[in-house]
Amino acid sequence: MADSPNTEPKQDRRYHTYTTHRIPWYIRVMWLCFWIGMIWYIVTYAIPMAKNYF
Repeated sequence: MADSPNTEPKQDRRYHTYTTHRIPWYIRVMWLCFWIGMIWYIVTYAIPMAKNYF
């Protein structure tokens, strides 16, 4: 990357202001909804369709 400016860590730090590694509550809710939906899909569609093959 020849066009990128050479910045020192102190200068670059102003754009990275993360204070924690904690996952936000809404991401946890989305992840929970994903897994509930996945289990629902498997029980509703995948298991009955698998019975046709075995």
